[in-house]
Amino acid sequence: MSALSGLASSQEWLKQFKAEDRDVARMVLDEVQLVSSRKFSDGIIELVDEIAAERPDKDRKIALYSERPMKLAWGDVPAFFPNSRHGRAEGPGVPPIVVNPKDQEVGSEGIVAQLITAYCRANPRVALSHPGPTKLRKDRVSHIVLVTDLIGSGDRIYRMLESFGHVATLRSWQSYGLIKFIVVAYASTDTGLRRLQTMPLPHEVRSVVSSATLYTAFRGARRELAYSLCRKYPPARRGDPFGWKGGGTLISFSHGCPNNAPAILWTRANSWKPIFPGRTVLAAQEAFAIDDDDLLRERAERILKAATARERLDAPDGRLWLSTMAILAASEDGARGAREVSARLGIPLREAGLQLTLCRTAGWIAGKGRLTVLGRLELKRLRRRLRPKTVFPSDTNPFYYPSQLRAP
Repeated sequence: MSALSGLASSQEWLKQFKAEDRDVARMVLDEVQLVSSRKFSDGIIELVDEIAAERPDKDRKIALYSERPMKLAWGDVPAFFPNSRHGRAEGPGVPPIVVNPKDQEVGSEGIVAQLITAYCRANPRVALSHPGPTKLRKDRVSHIVLVTDLIGSGDRIYRMLESFGHVATLRSWQSYGLIKFIVVAYASTDTGLRRLQTMPLPHEVRSVVSSATLYTAFRGARRELAYSLCRKYPPARRGDPFGWKGGGTLISFSHGCPNNAPAILWTRANSWKPIFPGRTVLAAQEAFAIDDDDLLRERAERILKAATARERLDAPDGRLWLSTMAILAASEDGARGAREVSARLGIPLREAGLQLTLCRTAGWIAGKGRLTVLGRLELKRLRRRLRPKTVFPSDTNPFYYPSQLRAP
């Protein structure tokens, strides 16, 4: 049982489904990746630190920008800095957060901007927060880094890259190899990455994990059951049942649930009582307290169908052993490559890549990600090790037998 399905509010949510659909609803809920604020900040900072270490000159800095919606001007994406589409760009930066006076809500860009500010204050000789063209030139910035929590459809980050690409000075600097554009995201979907591959502006994308979706979390009959459930509930709801642009993303951050997650998780339509009402997570905060080892154990137990994984996790080699076994089981279930393994198990892409390399070196997984004969034998042997052991009575642990029998 996952952290979410164990909440009292989740039990109320499950009661809204017909009895024959509750197991499928629980199955979908169990695959939602939960990202705590600590896990989010640690993951982003680690990637930013890596980029900072790649500076060609330690006297140069990197520039950090929070991803935010880009307002169109006359139907076109404007240059990121005012009056910079042609000629030499000059002047200060633009605000990291732009709030509509008619709608004072601030999205995840507020959390990301706050994290960027904290990082730059802690590393003033390394990074700049949302600098303008004058500051970029003065500090000889080597990397322009766009930071976001999730690359879902890829639309917002695409527009932001396009906006930077319209700045003539930045295009010139890049053509001479003076700057690089890098997108840093905690999670990314395959759909979002494919969208960014069509971006003319050369850039690189780095993410901590691959986000699970309805498509990557399930396969075969289970996938069809999950799709059918999202179409069926809430009853008579209009709009895409899988979220924005049919994303079907199964992830939630402690600062909010994305709008491309299945609607059954966040919509209030037709008096539906969601897990994340209005995409807020205030009612489910306790679920985000689960640690990484517990998350790995729960996902490994489901995919290995074993209830004694905790014993292996507590052993000195427990996490390595358990994650390796879970990767073999995920490969058996159709997961191919580090991105699919990361999405299926909720582990960082780097860890998934290293584990896959170990499995290939051991001869358990073939080059394309399929289990080899040796891998199937190893998985079978390891599942056998997880079977409950027979327990015999002893002086310290005697079996209980009733000493008296009552009449029925």
